[in-house]
Amino acid sequence: MILRTKRTAGDSRRTKPVKIGLRPARPIDYGFARQLYSATMRDLVEEAFGWNEYHQDAVFARQFVLSEVHIVTLSGRDVGWIQTQRSERTIKLGQFYIAPEHQGRGIGSTVLERLLGEARKQGKDVTLSVMKANPALDFYRRRGFRLSHEDRYKFYLRYQPRHPLRGIGPSMGLRRG
Repeated sequence: MILRTKRTAGDSRRTKPVKIGLRPARPIDYGFARQLYSATMRDLVEEAFGWNEYHQDAVFARQFVLSEVHIVTLSGRDVGWIQTQRSERTIKLGQFYIAPEHQGRGIGSTVLERLLGEARKQGKDVTLSVMKANPALDFYRRRGFRLSHEDRYKFYLRYQPRHPLRGIGPSMGLRRG
């Protein structure tokens, strides 16, 4: 994936391409992922039901499944992570974090569009949950996610790719005249 950086006003130099990539997580990435989770979610969790470090460590350890995690890189530097669970019909986006200092630069959009493109090719829906106060809700809605249900703390969203109509005719049980 290539994302070109923006030029500032009066900057006549050519922009240098910035490469956004995904790499499989390694055991050493656990600490990076945990710190990034804390940096991005602490205020939201604290506001909703209080931040208990011991409890957050335990929940994080249960949810972080190394084989489901990819590290988001920007020109080879770790800037985020994504965790997905795949089934026959859906891709569940369980975790998706971009470091605050790298947000708003198109990195998350590029990674999510890649995931949605994969879902379209495979004919799968993408599901996720987001805390109600999380500004990421608008990020997902702008990309076609729709509310499926909610609970006290979270909205549950679904992206359903449009599937082209194929194979309509006699083989599909339709008869002529």
